[in-house]
Amino acid sequence: MYRLLFLCGLAIAAPAAADDNFTQSVPDSVTDWSGFRAGVFGGTINSSGQAKRTDFTGALLSLDVQDGLFPDSISGLDTSFTGGAAVGYDVQKGRWVVGAEADISYANHDVNHYYSRIDPYNTTTNPHPINPAFAGLQTNTTYRTKFGTLATARLRGGISFERNMVYATAGLAYGKVANRFSLALPGLGYASPDWSDEGWKLGYAIGVGYEHKLTSRITMRMEALAVDLADTTIHAVDPVSFPGQTIDYTFSNRAIIGRFGIMVAF
Repeated sequence: MYRLLFLCGLAIAAPAAADDNFTQSVPDSVTDWSGFRAGVFGGTINSSGQAKRTDFTGALLSLDVQDGLFPDSISGLDTSFTGGAAVGYDVQKGRWVVGAEADISYANHDVNHYYSRIDPYNTTTNPHPINPAFAGLQTNTTYRTKFGTLATARLRGGISFERNMVYATAGLAYGKVANRFSLALPGLGYASPDWSDEGWKLGYAIGVGYEHKLTSRITMRMEALAVDLADTTIHAVDPVSFPGQTIDYTFSNRAIIGRFGIMVAF
């Protein structure tokens, strides 16, 4: 995918470079950021995959939470590559530049966290108060957050100086996210049902960036975006194996994206 994006960028930039004489610098007097633009970008997406325990019911689950078998919260930063394409339009007034931009990108960003604890009770000196079969049993839980396609529609405003511009941007984000919580009790041969949620979620994106004119039509940019999509609560229940026992985990679908791009004005 990234090779294709790179080739697309070259295809967009080549005619503009030939037209503008890439080796010539852009005089300050003709530095203009107004007009339509399009380009490609690549970079990294970073997410903690944080999951927080928000509710639980039942005597067994209450005892398990008390004994530390289910964490209050779990997270850990993970990084993947991402890439995509963007279009936009800017208007310039003096040194001030305002505009709008839309982009779409893809990342196979899969964050997994694992948690394992041994039930503190034993079958002799300290029997399990609910069910002796759980004494000394290992409890394994898994927490998964996966980002796929992500699109944003944002406004941006910046200030230009010579061939450079710094800007801030904010707007809507819309992305595909999957969250999953699972439980395994190897000593009993138990694996939980599919406690998961997958779908498109609406949120917001804010960020900052720097853009530099290589020619009057070609610019390179560096940008950092913070994306916050809607939280997901997974309601874990197994009425057959554990009737009356439920536990909920809420996943925070947030990510930080850092990317580099090439844009061409038309």
